[in-house]
Amino acid sequence: MNEAIGVKKMSLTRKDTHVVMTLIDGSILKGTLVIERTSRLSDTLNNHNKDFIVLSDYENNHHIINKHHIIKVVEIESLELEE
Repeated sequence: MNEAIGVKKMSLTRKDTHVVMTLIDGSILKGTLVIERTSRLSDTLNNHNKDFIVLSDYENNHHIINKHHIIKVVEIESLELEE
């Protein structure tokens, strides 16, 4: 356990993707989705084997979202997070 405080453990098989997500009720969520490193965001969203995804917002809340309730997902760069 020689992990530094505040340093995130990196995964070799997955990556964080920063997104803005719009849901059918008009809610807009901004946070990260963890996807397979070799996959695109669209591959994850179009995967018919899984109906739910987990979005972690920037206040450290985790949202379990039914993919059928998503209207739009836009990948954002880290520079856009500060806005």
